[in-house]
Amino acid sequence: MSIQNKIPVTIITGFLGAGKTTFINFLLKSNPDPQFALVENEFGAVPIDTKLIKGVEASQMFELKQGCICCSISDEYELVLKELAERFPNVDHLLIETTGIADPAPVIQPFFADDDLKELYEYNGAICLVDALNFDDLPEEEMAYKQLTIADLILLNKTESLDEKQQEELTERMNKLAPLAKIQSTSFGVAKELNLNELKQQTFNAWSFLSFKSNHTLVQTKTLSFSAPLKRADFLYWLEYTLDIYKSRIYRCKGVVCFQNEPFEYILQGVGGRFELEEGDLIMEAPESHIVFIGKLDGLALDFNPEI
Repeated sequence: MSIQNKIPVTIITGFLGAGKTTFINFLLKSNPDPQFALVENEFGAVPIDTKLIKGVEASQMFELKQGCICCSISDEYELVLKELAERFPNVDHLLIETTGIADPAPVIQPFFADDDLKELYEYNGAICLVDALNFDDLPEEEMAYKQLTIADLILLNKTESLDEKQQEELTERMNKLAPLAKIQSTSFGVAKELNLNELKQQTFNAWSFLSFKSNHTLVQTKTLSFSAPLKRADFLYWLEYTLDIYKSRIYRCKGVVCFQNEPFEYILQGVGGRFELEEGDLIMEAPESHIVFIGKLDGLALDFNPEI
């Protein structure tokens, strides 16, 4: 199993809500000529992130369905990678977006340990996004640090709300946590100085990524789905209240929401007890809403009952 030119592969990591999907959309838009393929690893029964990515053909977007890949590196993962290279030999670059609570080391290891993958792919490096607003309040601190240590480039995202001194202090902390990585400040995932072809700062081999048991087995997901449009005011009141009272246990929420008497779907993104809605695509089919909550959800009342 061999192809003449190996496909560069870049890992996109970062804790829940750091802005990985937003950054990927920027990356695809600002690099229109290369042909990208994307491997998405999602939590939740309904794929949300695959609806949010713009710029990759649907046939070249692969979704892993067996949960967080750092916990369940399996035949599916390696088979998807081999299938992708065989079906799309003209792909110029592969992006792999991990879940927000994934240790990226086991995700990277197969590119050094599997002989077939070494024939097909060349590891290009890892980009870690950091939520500059919420870094001091991360509920899974150890995992966030592991994501940083593997990174070749750290993007301090959401820095538009920080003053110069705060940015300098956060950059200094990143330098101590990940001294080998380059650091760049970004807003809304826009990394203007990024050169994807000059990313790698670290040298690895098959022994660099020793697997270990995940420490986030208590992290759960819950998906709410609705087949009819929601009343905007009722849903937003419930969501704001729910995220506020459970902000220490709901790490992340995201979704696609349709409201009554509105022609567009809305993209929901929430982290740290806050959320935002962004107008999405025109509703062309039956208006369905899907919202995924991620966190330590056991015992939480996460049921919205719309009044039709």
